[in-house]
Amino acid sequence: QAQFSGYVEAGTLLNNYAHIFDLLTRLRQAVDHPYLVIYNPKRELDEATSATVLGDGDDTNASRVPVVCGLCFDTAQDPITSACEHSFCRECVQEFLLREHDEAPGCPTCSKPLSIDLQGSFVPRNAHARKSILSKLSSLEDFQTSTKMEALMEELSRMVKADSSAKAIVFSQFVSFLDLLEHRIQRGGIKVVKLNGSVSLGARDAVLTAFKEDPDVRVIVISLKAGGVALNLTVASHIYLMDPWWNPAAEYQAIDRAHRLGQHKPIRAVRFVVRNTVEERIIRLQDKKRLVFESTIGGDAGSLAQLTEE
Repeated sequence: QAQFSGYVEAGTLLNNYAHIFDLLTRLRQAVDHPYLVIYNPKRELDEATSATVLGDGDDTNASRVPVVCGLCFDTAQDPITSACEHSFCRECVQEFLLREHDEAPGCPTCSKPLSIDLQGSFVPRNAHARKSILSKLSSLEDFQTSTKMEALMEELSRMVKADSSAKAIVFSQFVSFLDLLEHRIQRGGIKVVKLNGSVSLGARDAVLTAFKEDPDVRVIVISLKAGGVALNLTVASHIYLMDPWWNPAAEYQAIDRAHRLGQHKPIRAVRFVVRNTVEERIIRLQDKKRLVFESTIGGDAGSLAQLTEE
């Protein structure tokens, strides 16, 4: 809040778009679990960069720097690199380009004109295999849970008691949160598998097969970016969205993974939102977008009647 107020006082608010997005992302991550802020890969990136600049020329720190998306500030999923050599999740930059801009959009990191090949797959040379956020803890015995995670565990416990064959999909936008969720669900005695955009095709198929065919695997945790497209998970009848996305269409697409032809059970979709946080603001923004869409492209007369001139 102090940082944002500083931009306002200096009259540089509009010049700090990427930094403000960073602040919003930090608020959203803190609501999921404070670890996502404390052990964020962007912090590692900043520290490693500083060590390289201030050090004696040894770039061993740089070789360990994770590929961080310049839009969601998490470990990049399906990374893509701009002409100005800044990296993003492919899904994040696609959505960024689809937003309304008063002029040609600039790179969210450096503000230079954004030139990027959406079909490309170049990954920066310092990329390395992603380590779980759990590796940052001195011991797994030190692991602390969060409010959202305990709310999810209550939901899963009720699901298992109500239907011995029921399965669930758990979505989050933050890959590091998936690591934490996987660990907490396992500690709760529920067998779980994980899927994110960085796994190989072979590993992806193995995870999906286990979820679909192994009756003991009750839960799959998926990143919204990896699970929103080209997946058919009708074996699941419960869907849990751990954090609201800026674009409500991305959430609908995720729910559609289970709500498809071949689904014989009713679908229960639950969104976790923490009261009096930035998430409630995002929900209001989603509702506004939904109303505009339904009243125009959707052709809903009722929604059109609710729209004001503003």
